Amino acid sequence: MTLRPLRGRRSELARLQKAVDHGANGRPQLVVVAGARRVGKTFLLHHLLDKVPDGVTPIYFEATQGGERDQLRRFGEAMSAALGADAPPLGTASTWERAIASCAYIARRRPLVVVLDEATYLMSSTPGFTSMVKSEWDRLVVTAENVALTLILTGSAVGLIEDALDHKGPLYGRPTDVLRLKPFAAAEASVFCGHPDPVALFEAYAACGGYPLHLDAWDFEQSTEDNMLRLAGQPGGVLLEDADLLLATLPEAHRRVLIAVGQGRARRSEILNETGQRIDRPLEALLRARFVRAATPLGAPLKARPEYRVDDAYLRFWFRVLSNGVQRIEAGQGAAVLQHTAGEWQVHLGWTFEQAAREHAAHLVASGELPAGAQVDEWWTSTGEPCQIDVLGLLGHRTVLAGEAKWQRQPLGAAVLDDLARKLRQAPNPVPQPGLLLWGRGGVRPEIQVGAVRGFGPTEMLRR
Repeated sequence: MTLRPLRGRRSELARLQKAVDHGANGRPQLVVVAGARRVGKTFLLHHLLDKVPDGVTPIYFEATQGGERDQLRRFGEAMSAALGADAPPLGTASTWERAIASCAYIARRRPLVVVLDEATYLMSSTPGFTSMVKSEWDRLVVTAENVALTLILTGSAVGLIEDALDHKGPLYGRPTDVLRLKPFAAAEASVFCGHPDPVALFEAYAACGGYPLHLDAWDFEQSTEDNMLRLAGQPGGVLLEDADLLLATLPEAHRRVLIAVGQGRARRSEILNETGQRIDRPLEALLRARFVRAATPLGAPLKARPEYRVDDAYLRFWFRVLSNGVQRIEAGQGAAVLQHTAGEWQVHLGWTFEQAAREHAAHLVASGELPAGAQVDEWWTSTGEPCQIDVLGLLGHRTVLAGEAKWQRQPLGAAVLDDLARKLRQAPNPVPQPGLLLWGRGGVRPEIQVGAVRGFGPTEMLRR
């Protein structure tokens, strides 16, 4: 099979290849790859298996919604196809414990990489599946020597994976690596899309998020309006339909919490009242999966009450722009719905641009262009006169940089800079000359970029 080139994900691929190398050298590896649907787990794993070292045998198995017996039969067929004469007789693995034990036995003679893709289906069809993996893995690690096995489990069902890895879950402490595959950040999406026009990229990213399949469907030869109508404003459009697909992978309790947050319930009490259920474990799983973010002003005490927000750009777009109009879009009124929510779309674009500015500032800190060690995030006052700064940088307890991001066509000028300087007076303990940073869709006027003032446009923000 000829694979399409891998765009992005180089660091993730290198991380998995390192695990395979360790496994091939007799140090058994149990790797969990978690992430939402459409994030590219299967594509990444096919590239991993396509590049395994000589002498290492890959076995790939994609679980489905079938029953346990059918899954074991299909896994036996995958083993036979990969191992040939070394494969155990079909039907001998009556449990997943025995199936994994068979892999470990063979891996004493030849290195194996075994991928159980969408293992969350196995968790659903086989009660105690993760406990079986734990039991067999503990036995292998304690008693076996020179077993050249890398076992990779993947899953899209956030609740099942996170519960299995939780401190009370069967897999707690067992994996040698846990790779949580996240949607692309804006700069990564630009690389994936082949560096299109930066403004067009931000508009595509605001609608698609960092999901490869969504970005692949976006046609940069067409206008944003045409893409939105085709992908989000028509029945069957991928941006209209995929939110339901992502939500369907969540247990009911997790889905209720995410929907409540997506509908603007930002405080724990509001989420509790909306869902009428316990929310601690679902909320924690959604936080770890990066569907939801617990936002507090940078530098706030650890006990500060957070505001919960949808942190996934695509889901945020769907909740904000599409969710209330799904039925009308399905009835053929997509153009009218998109026109009606044009204001919400602009607000969402602004949020997307602000988030990209924070990511860019963090990159500048990491690359040494801004004060090393500074923490970067948004900031706002909790009491007194309302004040919000899009990008704040703290070094210790002192503000060393502050910035504003504006999604506006005109270059940012002195008025925006003066407003930022006014806000800075309320920021936590500013140093005498903090860096002042501006990010604008139309760039920043060169005459105000003097001394500690720096400006960036979309091109600079996406450059890595």
